[in-house]
Amino acid sequence: MKAFIDLNRCAVQMDICRPIKECPNHAIIYSEDESALLGATMEVDLAQCEGCGTCIAVCCGDAISLKDI
Repeated sequence: MKAFIDLNRCAVQMDICRPIKECPNHAIIYSEDESALLGATMEVDLAQCEGCGTCIAVCCGDAISLKDI
């Protein structure tokens, strides 16, 4: 199981994103991207993600879920 972000539900705000700060494996990545709707995007580094679910518990937009890969 790995975390996946639904960008339609994500506020893409690095300042307030608890998953970025609280992921024990630093698997949540914020990237500026001018072509993205909000000027940035959030991604999960699947190599770093261990599927612990910490990000799901703290995501303010319920934008993260675990999926089998």
